[in-house]
Amino acid sequence: MPPAQTTTEFYQKYRNEAGFKGTSLPVGLVTRFLSKDADTTLQAALANVTSIRVLTFAPTNRRSARLLENGLTQELDQILQKSNYAAVPVLQNSQESLQFRMRQENGMVQEIVGHRNIGSSFMMLQVNGRFTPQQVQQMMQKIDPEALVPLIQ
Repeated sequence: MPPAQTTTEFYQKYRNEAGFKGTSLPVGLVTRFLSKDADTTLQAALANVTSIRVLTFAPTNRRSARLLENGLTQELDQILQKSNYAAVPVLQNSQESLQFRMRQENGMVQEIVGHRNIGSSFMMLQVNGRFTPQQVQQMMQKIDPEALVPLIQ
């Protein structure tokens, strides 16, 4: 298959392939991870979320293991580079954490993409909406994306 040109195409391309699992999470589900005294700025940011998609991959055979080793993350990295995604400035990424990038247009963040490739697994989290950079910072500080992992397994 030809390389995807956008993160949405990437999700659509792989979501039904062997070893992949594509999930769209209900937007309201994220609010369950907030405390009752959550900041109003954070609540406003979450109100602007339009979609949340998660794509996971665990190779099922030698061919799919080669895809993970030789092209899956590289294909996503090319999309993120060419579409002018910038690193989320507030995060100190480690190898074990999701690596987050965001796409802005006219001063507003339209999309946040996190991904990781550890050992024999891959995960991509895509959040679409309309956020200020400050709202993105608050979301990243208050919501642990790793908490979503058990929901999609």
